[in-house]
Amino acid sequence: MIRGRIGVALVMDHPAQQFTRGLQLLAAEPDVKAQVYYWSAAQQVHDAEFDRLISWDTDLLGGYAWAAAPPGRSLFRRLRWLISQLRQARPDVLVCYGWASPIARMSIIYCMLTGSRLLLYGDSTWQHSSGGRHRVLRSAALRILMRLCAGAVSTGTFNREFYIRHGMDPYRIRPGICPADTESFGSARAGRTEAPAASGEPLRIGFAGKLVQRKGVDELLRASALLPRAGNWSVSVIGDGPLMPELRALAGQLGIGDRVTFHGFANTSEMPRLLASFDVVVVPSQRDMRALISIEAMAAGAAIIVSDATAVWGQGDLVEHGVTGLVYPSGNPAALARELSCLLEDRVLLSGLRSRGTERAGGYGPDAFARTLACAARTCAATGKGREQ
Repeated sequence: MIRGRIGVALVMDHPAQQFTRGLQLLAAEPDVKAQVYYWSAAQQVHDAEFDRLISWDTDLLGGYAWAAAPPGRSLFRRLRWLISQLRQARPDVLVCYGWASPIARMSIIYCMLTGSRLLLYGDSTWQHSSGGRHRVLRSAALRILMRLCAGAVSTGTFNREFYIRHGMDPYRIRPGICPADTESFGSARAGRTEAPAASGEPLRIGFAGKLVQRKGVDELLRASALLPRAGNWSVSVIGDGPLMPELRALAGQLGIGDRVTFHGFANTSEMPRLLASFDVVVVPSQRDMRALISIEAMAAGAAIIVSDATAVWGQGDLVEHGVTGLVYPSGNPAALARELSCLLEDRVLLSGLRSRGTERAGGYGPDAFARTLACAARTCAATGKGREQ
């Protein structure tokens, strides 16, 4: 039995803008004492996919308790730092974000050796974790992990199935979310116009993300080239990356260079305004997990179209086809073009997807993250496997 405040340690690789407000709200829970441990808290990092140094223009570390491994230390010294921190804190529940990074693996080993309650949290999905060179070995390791940990927080339909497929008892899976800053994007929505009422009005199509192969921007361009040339539509691509020159050239080759605008990199504070300017946002990824941009776009008032290679769709999930968004088969530009054509011609459908999507996105904000994670930690502390305090 846990008495008093529940000590919760969250172990993450690095700070992320979508978690900041949620962590602040979690820290304000009266019966939870939360502490976040980062492998690195560097203010500027090199992003290999953006191919540039990134420094987010919002505060990612204020309003909650955190600690980070001292920079420049060897792997061994960083691991020793983490173990020292955990031994001193002796948390009732350790929440591990993911399971493949060095800090996650060391935390898992620590819980196994000390009998501490381990709660898994992440966005791994069954359709993106069933392949690879070490598939059998990885599957066996995950089955052992699922049996040893106290439980997991599911962040979507496919994430829940991932835990179950690797042997976790469904009763030990608590519902949760991967959050977005829905307040900021909702505020930007308040200042924009409603969806065009007539099919002749412009349809503003947007994409936001890294310009790398797995994000599928070329698929969006090929689909756009299949739209009626007489139709009033445009495409804006927000983001940067190594494929920028290739994608610019492709737009020209497809004869839609005059319809496509490449905005370039946009930082955190710019995104709400940019996403609120679109009628529809497309997420054509060839491989993606929770795709944060989906929540942000819906909160900003845009209709959403996602490929089935993302993990944000399914019954009861963020995107339900024809209800809160549209889903098309990845790798099929013609199918994506058909969905875009529907929205170009049927503005009633567009308006309905926007309003229902906005309502659904409201359940994926920082308050929901703090509430569901705190609830999972309480349940885990009361009933889960682990050391009694």
